[in-house]
Amino acid sequence: MYLTLNCVSKMFSNSDKETLQDISLDVEKGEFICIVGPSGCGKSTLLNLVAGLDTPTSGSIVLDGNEVTGPGADRVVMFQEAALYPWLNVMENVMFGLEAAGHPKNVQREIAEKYLKLVRLWHYRDYPIHQISGGMKQRAALARSLALDSKLMLMDEPFSALDKQTIHILRGELEEIWEKNHRTILYVTHSVEEAVYFADRVVVMAENPGRIREIVPIPFARPRNIEEPAFVAMRKQILSGVQLSARKFAADEFDGTDANEDAKAAKDAKVAKKEEMS
Repeated sequence: MYLTLNCVSKMFSNSDKETLQDISLDVEKGEFICIVGPSGCGKSTLLNLVAGLDTPTSGSIVLDGNEVTGPGADRVVMFQEAALYPWLNVMENVMFGLEAAGHPKNVQREIAEKYLKLVRLWHYRDYPIHQISGGMKQRAALARSLALDSKLMLMDEPFSALDKQTIHILRGELEEIWEKNHRTILYVTHSVEEAVYFADRVVVMAENPGRIREIVPIPFARPRNIEEPAFVAMRKQILSGVQLSARKFAADEFDGTDANEDAKAAKDAKVAKKEEMS
């Protein structure tokens, strides 16, 4: 298996609860995996562990036969914000990682040109970052990520800060790019619609502690139509699982001693009021 998470758990030092518990997942090379779940279920923490930006409390993560023990060039992360360097133009931002990787200038330019054309930003290559839109910034960040030619792309809600129209455009472009190169992608999103649109399989997480609730294969051919009845039915099925987990978490959170005492006090007050009126 290309990427393996084996019984991965994570507890932060300032907490007495596990953020992630016993996460096991196998990912094949070229798979597009989307991770969904309620807020606070540890989706981003899981991505950080795979990126090597943090370490598991227990368990192991193995990519292409090598255990992940820290950040590496075999993984690249794309965040919500584009995280581009404002003092560099679009082209220079894409070339930056290639320079750090030791590529000569002419190779840097060839690779940057290839991916800027792929994300339809070639005509904006000399623009300063502050002169391009939010959607263009994410395209530039995507081109930079693709240019590094890493084994694994980790994407943490990369389109969530954009307007709906731009999101739909970028979804289509990312799907088209993935069809061309079949990079292995681990993609965190709050949007179940987005997960069903992209994924070969959707990993649905539950919370308190974060764990895998179910893994749902997506059988639809690409490109996918979000308005097709089968697509809508699948989205509703996965969404109901996410919402069920969120409701259960809320019930557990407020089912403690204080909540019980408040309920008892309210009930006693109602009884007392009835007695006063009788």
